[in-house]
Amino acid sequence: MRVLINAVSAKLGGAATYVRNLATSLAELAPPGDEFTFVVPHERGSEMPANGAPIRVVASAAAAGSYAARMWWEQVELRRLLAAERPDVLFSSANFAMLGCPCPQMLLVRIPIYFDVQYLEHVLPAKSPAFRAETALRRWLVCRSVGAADCLMTPTAAMRDDLARFARIRNGRAFVNPYGVPRARLVNGAQGAEKEEAGASRESARPLRLLWVSHYADHKNLRTLLRAVEILQREAPLELWLTLDPAMQGGQHTALAEAERALLARLGASVRLLGVQSYDATWALYRQADVFVFPSLCESFGHPLVEAMGSGLPVVASDIAVHREICGDAAQYFPMLDAGACADALRLLLRDATARRELAARGRQRVLSFLWEDHVTRLLERWRAMAESRSHA
Repeated sequence: MRVLINAVSAKLGGAATYVRNLATSLAELAPPGDEFTFVVPHERGSEMPANGAPIRVVASAAAAGSYAARMWWEQVELRRLLAAERPDVLFSSANFAMLGCPCPQMLLVRIPIYFDVQYLEHVLPAKSPAFRAETALRRWLVCRSVGAADCLMTPTAAMRDDLARFARIRNGRAFVNPYGVPRARLVNGAQGAEKEEAGASRESARPLRLLWVSHYADHKNLRTLLRAVEILQREAPLELWLTLDPAMQGGQHTALAEAERALLARLGASVRLLGVQSYDATWALYRQADVFVFPSLCESFGHPLVEAMGSGLPVVASDIAVHREICGDAAQYFPMLDAGACADALRLLLRDATARRELAARGRQRVLSFLWEDHVTRLLERWRAMAESRSHA
């Protein structure tokens, strides 16, 4: 089986992590004879497994230019690459599919902001007319892409259901395939208990640490978290660690809004801006933190949630369908825009080491349903079925 993976837009964040981990796992898990060609941005090329069977990496600047240039590449230049490579399956890994694809095509839709009601009601109205028009255009193109794909993959049922409010999903074409944590990264029960005991012994020596892992965007709802920390800061010493660049002004990352900058200034030394972290460095942060908090308005999945549970961290998350689907009873939830309720949920865990241990234990059990190897195995099975359907056509 030969698969071409179009990942030209995997420039940062979860998209980059997904493609890098997928290439590594395919090199380990795919049966002999399978071949996979990844088309990635130049900045991701050095992070991919070295070229060689079964992985080949092609670097492309298609997503570095204008939106029109990317569409030209995906509809015209990629078609030429398919003619040369002759893959059995095309995996379009970022929302937009090739129209009239010459081979079976799987489409991964992983951007929630085009479809999520919370984003459309609470964030989009404040955006510029140009931004709202571009969002509408992109939503229309994703819907057209859904119709063009032979198989639609989403990482959660909640993401699929949001998409179905706008796009007609043909029977049998949708495939919910959750992401997950590499098995080798999991903290077992004994290690998790040791982590909690070590944390308890340190409580008198340092403030408890809250951790937030993400890139900055409006739908990440950082403002609610900062307001919650401002409430808690008056009661007891604590630290909030954020994987943000302290000099972030825009460019590669969205610039911090003025409201967030003002809150950060008021919180002062209670907040540490750690900068964008590597994958390994992020896992080290999980091991050093006491509570993980994830206040997003919308997500397609939320890699940090399963990573935190896999690291033995108790989780506090906004009460949205995706977070419930992933964490189940292994998180404390709060209404997504209620800073007071967020503070209440955090306060319970910050004050009660037993509650932290119990929630962390539920997370270690819950994360076994979200293993990365299972995601890749399901993906391989679906690709093979698509390739065989082509050979029998």
